[in-house]
Amino acid sequence: MAGIGSGADSGADLRGRTDSGQRDIGAAATTSRALLTISVDPAASRPVVALTGELDIATAPAVKTVCFETFEARPRPYVVVDLAGLYFCDCAGLNAFVLIHNWALTGGGWVRLCRTDRRMQKMLDITGLAATLRCYPTAVDAFADI
Repeated sequence: MAGIGSGADSGADLRGRTDSGQRDIGAAATTSRALLTISVDPAASRPVVALTGELDIATAPAVKTVCFETFEARPRPYVVVDLAGLYFCDCAGLNAFVLIHNWALTGGGWVRLCRTDRRMQKMLDITGLAATLRCYPTAVDAFADI
């Protein structure tokens, strides 16, 4: 499958998508270590976007792109973002979640987070985003009211 574009303006190398809907968002060309892996099952009736790695200014645009593509494929924009594999998130990552959430609300949907660790939950609490970006223990719990 084709990639989603070049990361020239963010410094990220977007290496494309595998058949399973997984994307590796690589670091600058001088290193092979992936900064973020984004996985989503495009055929799932209840989409879960799983993030593994670092969510920052270099990788946040790809997360937004994947979530927006996931929304567009469904009648109502509901998506859960699984953060179990996320070991770093900065303000650009939080901003991405807020933008995705606001975009979903305009279409009558929502974004919910699941499997957040203690550090991420603390960051959401401190920034006041915990009420907006609701967190659940599992994706099943997040989708329970649908």
